[in-house]
Amino acid sequence: MQVRLRQLLVNEQANKVEIARLEKEVDSASARLTEATVKYLTAEKKVDRLKSQTLAKIERQAMFNAGAGSEPQRDPSLTDEQQSAKDRELSAKMAEGHFADVEQARKEAQAIASKQKEEIQQLQVDNARLSEQVTTFTIKFGRLTEEDIAGCDAYKNLKIRLEDVATRYNHLEALNKELSEKIETLDAERSAFKEKILEEQQAVLDEMQAQLSKTESDLARIRGARDDLLQDQQLRKAREESKLSSAKEVAELADARAARIASLEFEVERLHNELDSETSPSSPAVLGMDLPQLRQKHEQLEKAYKVLAQELPSLEQAFKKTHEQCNKKVAHLQETEEKLKRLQAEKNKADSKYFAAMKSKEGLQMENRALKSQNSKSTEIITQLKEAEKKSNLEKQISEMRNTNSALLLKNRELQSRMAEQSNTIDSLKSQLETLNTSLRIRDSSLAKESAVRRDAEIEIEKLHVKLDEAERALESNKPVESENSQLEALRQIALCAVCRGRFKNTAIRTCGHVFCRQCADERIASRSRKCPNCARSFAATDLIAVHL
Repeated sequence: MQVRLRQLLVNEQANKVEIARLEKEVDSASARLTEATVKYLTAEKKVDRLKSQTLAKIERQAMFNAGAGSEPQRDPSLTDEQQSAKDRELSAKMAEGHFADVEQARKEAQAIASKQKEEIQQLQVDNARLSEQVTTFTIKFGRLTEEDIAGCDAYKNLKIRLEDVATRYNHLEALNKELSEKIETLDAERSAFKEKILEEQQAVLDEMQAQLSKTESDLARIRGARDDLLQDQQLRKAREESKLSSAKEVAELADARAARIASLEFEVERLHNELDSETSPSSPAVLGMDLPQLRQKHEQLEKAYKVLAQELPSLEQAFKKTHEQCNKKVAHLQETEEKLKRLQAEKNKADSKYFAAMKSKEGLQMENRALKSQNSKSTEIITQLKEAEKKSNLEKQISEMRNTNSALLLKNRELQSRMAEQSNTIDSLKSQLETLNTSLRIRDSSLAKESAVRRDAEIEIEKLHVKLDEAERALESNKPVESENSQLEALRQIALCAVCRGRFKNTAIRTCGHVFCRQCADERIASRSRKCPNCARSFAATDLIAVHL
């Protein structure tokens, strides 16, 4: 808004400068018109003076009177008496020949002087009135009221702009207040929503962490109990299996030994029975034998005993060997069982390590699953936050679009106000153009009239030049004597300007009274050499007085 106000002030200053420039142009045009009018009136007066033969006679008479009143340049070849005689003769001629013309010219000059005096008085009155108006307008321009500038187009435009700026300022202030409240509300809602989401997430994370810790502790406890039970079961199973295998082998060996013992006992009993039956004296077979038969039988029995005696050590040796082999087998089986126990213990250790590895693996899997679930929840939270951020960005874009729309509406209003200002300016320029066209038509008509009058004046001037040439020729034909020529030349030298010696004197300096031509005085004023050539006294442009000789 401040930038806009500064811009409006700059535009106002530019408009003021433009108005001042236009006023200067109008003043310069008015000054040029006044100067042209003055020049035209001066030329018209000169033409009237050239037309008037009586005025020409009066000028000649005045020149002669001025020559007679001042001390003319004397001819060194003449004496004082001769010079005075010539002066008296010249005066007599002038008195005799031109008295009537001089009297008439005097009356005409009196009438012209009275008329010029009236015109001067009227001009003084007009000058005083105009000076008073200038003073009044200057004071009024320094303290302009609203009523004075109410009809100015620039004031109207600035008033329209000010109203537009005030409306836009009020609208922007209300919009800014509304947007500030909305922004504060949205920030509070966003902060509350963010805190709520973070609190919920933290609560969920804490709950999940507690559940995870509890689950891990329960799992570790269950796994430890399971491992202990499995290890105890494996040990019990190994011991039972080793006991069962040893008992089975021992039972098998005992059964084998018992079967062998039973078979040997049966065989021994059979042999005893056979022996008893054969040796029994009550046996009818023995009783019915004779001595050689008995001897033969005895020999057979001895042979049988011997065989048995020989067979029993071999049987004992075989039994011992079998017993030793069984003992070795049992020892081997015990060693094998010991090895199996060691291997089983190692296997149990390996199983415990395996279970520990599996436990750690399951723990890592559980942790991985927990991290995955946490990651998924974090992803959901991030997605929600992104959606919230996207929503806030969309709201920001909507607010920016609203601001842009408001700016465009303001720009539209500004353009409408500018269009209204331009239309007012166009109307005022049209009115000014019509006024200027009217003034131009009037000036063209006046210039046409002035051109016609100027052409008539030029024609009259040409006629006067012709008459002047004829008068000069007549004067040359009636040329006086040499003394009179020298007298006239002296008078002419007195009437000429002392500076340029080419034009007649027509301007006097008020401060010292010396007379020169107007052109030389203007040249001195223009060159800032404002001192009298004769007495070197300073003078100003207002000290110059027109003199008619």
